[in-house]
Amino acid sequence: NNEHNNSLIDQANFGLEAAKAELDLHEAELQAAQSRYNDAKSRYEDAMQRYLEADLLRVCRWNQMYHKLVQWKEDHNGDTLVQTSKDSSDDVKKLAKWVQNQRVFYKYFINGDTKHIKQHRITALDNLGFVWNVFEHQWNANFEDLKQYYAEKKTFDVPKRENSKLATFVLTMRNAMKKRKEGKILQKDVALTEERINKLNSINFQWGLQRPPRKLKSTAINLLTDYDQLYILLASFKEEYGHLKVSKMLQEWIKGESEPSNKEYKRLPTFVAAIKKEHDAYREGKPSILNDERVAQLTALGIKWKKPPNEPRKNTRSKEEDPDRETRKRRKTCEEEGDNSEDATDVVVQEEVPNE
Repeated sequence: NNEHNNSLIDQANFGLEAAKAELDLHEAELQAAQSRYNDAKSRYEDAMQRYLEADLLRVCRWNQMYHKLVQWKEDHNGDTLVQTSKDSSDDVKKLAKWVQNQRVFYKYFINGDTKHIKQHRITALDNLGFVWNVFEHQWNANFEDLKQYYAEKKTFDVPKRENSKLATFVLTMRNAMKKRKEGKILQKDVALTEERINKLNSINFQWGLQRPPRKLKSTAINLLTDYDQLYILLASFKEEYGHLKVSKMLQEWIKGESEPSNKEYKRLPTFVAAIKKEHDAYREGKPSILNDERVAQLTALGIKWKKPPNEPRKNTRSKEEDPDRETRKRRKTCEEEGDNSEDATDVVVQEEVPNE
């Protein structure tokens, strides 16, 4: 049995060595074939380059526009997009239109229609760094900017006031992911392909907002529980400042023009607005936290209530109902102009008597 096993081992070892020798031979042949391919590729590229250089010297419209694009790139920091505005010259607009046409022709080319643009011209534009897909180019540029921003700020929440373009990109990507999960169809400029998702995930992009919502200082009050306390606070404010212009004082405090002696005074504008609203309900006979006693207290303190809708406004009576209205108006005008003499008043008060 041992002799038989040894024989089998010898045979397997011989087969293994033969297979290794064959593999070495094929590897040598593969390396030789790879070398021949590289040489052929190099010769092809050299020949294509010479052909391109010669072809670009021909006088034709395509070559003229190509050289204008080369010059544009040199003058505009490597840009080949050629974006225009209403102030762009006709030459620039023509170049931009030509660039757009090349992108359209390229789409035809990759779909099998090669009569609009040839491979050597595609190669010439590739060598120039031509952008065939503007949306993809802009997305990649935004991605690189976002990656740089995260490296510096350690957050993906870009404030719009800091970088409006990048903030819009982040918001667009987050909304696109939300719509993707909802199964909605997106436009091609914001579509999230698997490749784009993988790129964003590679930098640990946060698909949700990282920054918690800002907490606003609450000025909410509960009249049912806080009324007595706030009334005392309002009375204290009146005693200290001599008036109830709480909203005006709040604006001064916000602007830093002054400081309240009691920070609780900042709650008073909300309190005053709330009790005035409650007074409307009280006056109409609706449920309200105000009663006769509280209304009397607040009125005595100096709160000015809104007049009922059916109550006539001041100075709305006709001349017949208020014959002294014009006299009062003329007297007030003289007082505002600083003429307080008796003569002036007499002139205003006297009425002309028609000659009989």
